[in-house]
Amino acid sequence: MKTVNVATLKEKLSEYLHRVEQGEEWVVVSHRRPVARLVPEQSAPLIIRRGSVSAGAISALKGVKPIKPFPVDAVLAQDRGRR
Repeated sequence: MKTVNVATLKEKLSEYLHRVEQGEEWVVVSHRRPVARLVPEQSAPLIIRRGSVSAGAISALKGVKPIKPFPVDAVLAQDRGRR
């Protein structure tokens, strides 16, 4: 794993992010001490499931007042489809 100091990373952030996208891993150091690690994103596909708690149980929570019932999973799926 390669190292880069904070000042250099700030100057050339786009370059280092591109290198991370290509699979490189970097340790960010400040005063020779490791403070962070840059690694490629390993995102898994988004899975949307139906809720396991009923609307009635949610309504029973103090301070929660649903306006009207709506299918949250459909709203999330629609939003993700626009991205």
